[in-house]
Amino acid sequence: MKKFIVAATAALVMTLSAGAVQAEDHDVAQIKCTEFLQSGSFMPSLLMWIDGYLSAATDNTVMDDAYIEELGTKLGSFCKANPDATLLDAINSLGE
Repeated sequence: MKKFIVAATAALVMTLSAGAVQAEDHDVAQIKCTEFLQSGSFMPSLLMWIDGYLSAATDNTVMDDAYIEELGTKLGSFCKANPDATLLDAINSLGE
């Protein structure tokens, strides 16, 4: 009986904790620079997405860690200077 209670409790905890970690959709066109700067642990995912977005536009299939770090620095600088701009504005500023 004791093993059953422990197993049932473990199953309940795993079920409840699995529901707490849910993926969330983000429309990158709607993300403001202030949100980007405050994105914390989500920022690496954003930078990877942006790298893929820019790579698709240039038909580049190489993932360069140094470039992604530089990308984050450039976007961060733009966003600090333009907090009300969108992240896509910041991405578009890279070509200037």
